[in-house]
Amino acid sequence: EMDASAGSQTVLVDPGVEPSGGAPTGLLGLLGVGSPGVADRDIRPLANALIENGHEVGVYVPEPETQRRPAQPGAEQPTQLGERLADADAFVTFRTDYDKAEIDAIESFVDAGGRVILATEPGAAFDQPGATGLDATLGVTTTPGYVYNIAENDLNYQRVYATPPDSNATLTEGVDRAVLPSVTPVGTTVGGTDVLRPIDGSELSTTRAATDAPLLVRNDGVVVVGDSGFLSPENAQRADNDALIGNLADFLVTGDGAGTTATETGPTGDSPTAGSPGDESTSGQSADEPTQNQTSR
Repeated sequence: EMDASAGSQTVLVDPGVEPSGGAPTGLLGLLGVGSPGVADRDIRPLANALIENGHEVGVYVPEPETQRRPAQPGAEQPTQLGERLADADAFVTFRTDYDKAEIDAIESFVDAGGRVILATEPGAAFDQPGATGLDATLGVTTTPGYVYNIAENDLNYQRVYATPPDSNATLTEGVDRAVLPSVTPVGTTVGGTDVLRPIDGSELSTTRAATDAPLLVRNDGVVVVGDSGFLSPENAQRADNDALIGNLADFLVTGDGAGTTATETGPTGDSPTAGSPGDESTSGQSADEPTQNQTSR
């Protein structure tokens, strides 16, 4: 459940799904409903928490054949992602392989007060795009390998328990321990706060050595977590994951950003019309309800 009483906010989600076919994939499909091709990106618990509290959830899927809108003379040409972020208050992403223009748009979004959650996975740590990548731009890091615990775990050794080092942290209110199904260590390059660490007995796969490296960190308006599976319905009720998900939803809607990046990424014109590629959103309904009430902006 969410505790924040913020006014209606728009949260944009990039599920890391490549576009396929001639038509954009619907929001409910991308959130795990009726679309087996993207079922591994089922984040209904987070989406439902936001929608049921009056917030709007949109999904970003790039359309390679879509032309960018013409920019005014002297202005930078906005990217598809930059156009969507211009209308968003928070951004959740599961990928880091953005090009430089997209990373610039994300950086402008954060500088303007937008909140960001980056959920990565152990395999992604080996494919980091380097110093120009999203992780470097956001001031966060990941470590190759996964954390495991043979002695104490949830169902199997890769499903590790994580606990908060600071019980007063906002993101871990009501969280004694969380379950992260497949997690890689993360960190921040400057400052930041360690939010969750693995319990005693945990080890890192690449070294077979004990580790207490953080698994979820916060750096001002940016949160990075080394796992995405904890957001799925089958994991949302494990340990205190439901409280963690609610806290993350609160984090997303309590920032200062409110579609403030239009001037940073170039003029965006009017909002996309219904049926625009990569522009599916919904508000006022749960993500597991029928699609007839879905709205597109």
